[in-house]
Amino acid sequence: MRSRYKKWAVDYLAEHQEKILDKDNIDALFLSKRDVLLEIGAGKGDFIIGLSKLNNDKILIANERVNSISGVLLKRIVTSDIQNIFLFPHDIEMLFPLLKDSSIAEIYLNFSDPWPKKRHEKRRLTHLNKLKEYYRILKDDGRLVFKTDNEKLFIFSLKELMNSSFGLINSSTNYINKNEEIMSEYEKKFRRNNKAIFRIEARK
Repeated sequence: MRSRYKKWAVDYLAEHQEKILDKDNIDALFLSKRDVLLEIGAGKGDFIIGLSKLNNDKILIANERVNSISGVLLKRIVTSDIQNIFLFPHDIEMLFPLLKDSSIAEIYLNFSDPWPKKRHEKRRLTHLNKLKEYYRILKDDGRLVFKTDNEKLFIFSLKELMNSSFGLINSSTNYINKNEEIMSEYEKKFRRNNKAIFRIEARK
C-alpha cells in the first residue's frame, strides 16, 4: 500500500541527522564491537523498536526507504529516547557498499513488498542477488529471518535461498508465534485476521 506524502516527516529527517547513517558516520557504529542487527523495510518501527528493548547491548540499523514512513519511525526513536537504533532512509542497495564483509549479526525481512510481476522479481528482497549481499555482510553463523503473508513470495524466496550459500534452519507455511516473538505492525494485523504467516530462517 502506497503511503501518503508527509512533509513534516520528510522535514523531521532533515532536522535529526544525528540518528541517520551515511558514508561518513557508519563505520563508527562498529568501533564498539557490539553486535549489529539490521531490519530491511522497517516501516513505522514496531518490530525494530521491540527488538531494541530486548537487545540493549546491541546496535540496530533500521532501513526504510520511503521518507514519509521513515520520518514517522525516526520520530518514534527520538521521542522515546532510544539510543541504539540508527536509521538508513534510502534503498537497501545504497547501504550494501557501506557495510563491510562479516559485519552484521542478524538480518530481518518482515512482510516485504512482494513485487508480484515477473519483470519486477529482481526488486524482491529475497532475490538471489540480494541474498548474496546478505551472505557477504553477515558474520559467520549469522541469521537471516524472513516473514511474509504472501505464499507466492514465500515459495520464490525458499527457491532462491536453496540456490544460495545459506543453510536453511527451518521454514513454515503457518508460523505459530509460540515464543511471543516480536511482531511488526503488519504481523499484528494479519494475525488479528487469522491470516497465515510464512516464515524462513537461515544461517550463514
